[in-house]
Amino acid sequence: MNHAALFIAVLQLCEILANVEGKVVDSTVKLSEKMKLECIYPKKAVIIQTSWMKFNVTHKENIAVLHPIYGIHIEDKYNGRIYFENASREDKSLSFIKSTLEDVGLYFCSIVTYPDGIWEKVIEIIQPADAFEVSEKQNNHVFTKPGGNVAFTCPYKIGDSVQQVKWERIKADQVDIIVLCNSSGKQSFGPDFKERTLVDCSDQANSMIVIQNITDSDFATYRCVATGRNKTYVMSFTVAAAWDGKWFIIYIAGGISAAVLLLVFLLIFCITTAYCKKKKRKRITEALSKASYSTQTLPANSYGRSNFHGTWNTERRAEESSLGQTEEIYVNCKNVSHKSKK
Repeated sequence: MNHAALFIAVLQLCEILANVEGKVVDSTVKLSEKMKLECIYPKKAVIIQTSWMKFNVTHKENIAVLHPIYGIHIEDKYNGRIYFENASREDKSLSFIKSTLEDVGLYFCSIVTYPDGIWEKVIEIIQPADAFEVSEKQNNHVFTKPGGNVAFTCPYKIGDSVQQVKWERIKADQVDIIVLCNSSGKQSFGPDFKERTLVDCSDQANSMIVIQNITDSDFATYRCVATGRNKTYVMSFTVAAAWDGKWFIIYIAGGISAAVLLLVFLLIFCITTAYCKKKKRKRITEALSKASYSTQTLPANSYGRSNFHGTWNTERRAEESSLGQTEEIYVNCKNVSHKSKK
């Protein structure tokens, strides 16, 4: 890109900055200590420079400038309070970590690209006490999968006096403008939806939009607000993730497989435990039988405790010690009468 083209781009940027105060707010964010102002370029292009500014009552205040070659410049007032998570990509969102009430106001994100030119977004930070109210009377549920499309139809029911129809995406701490339709059929898209939203503003009784390529951030509440001369009609829709039958079957099969494996493990454990107990009982029975047999086969002419320290006595004492048994030995002695010799 030559210097003349860059100069023209700067002039265009200055003109936009001069008129931005009259522009419609694209997103509204509640003030919190940690918050994020989303600014994501929706197409593939060479990003030359990104600028963040705040619009006060009397002047425009520079916040930060991001350049692919010269890096990031943050003004001293905001140094240590803001940062950029993905400054090297299309995501130029501005994150606050220590916000205060002074941060309430209007912010402007401008991305200069080649060859698409300038892309801009206006974000307003409001007091946290302000709530994003959604009526539950006209709330319809829509289910879809990531990557799919959703379609909404809003019947006005206020006659032919419709002056404006506004479609919004509502989250817990943020509201984004999808599209505005006026009575002449003119369309004004929010920068986050222009490339993937179809809308029909020609019908005086209904408004229909189609949002393509649904992402995780699109699972939220959507609202249609039709404004007439004396009436306002509101209808809301909640988009939720639909169950995928294929993955549901996979989850069920996985659960059954895990249950079968657990049952087999318990069965093997029970069989192993029973076998070990049976083997232990068998060893005890054999030891008792051997001890009983050894007692029954003692010699009949045993004379009590012998001083003979042979092998048999050693084994016998070891068995008595292991079995914890004590045997008493009874000796039958014959009475022998000695006759004196004459």
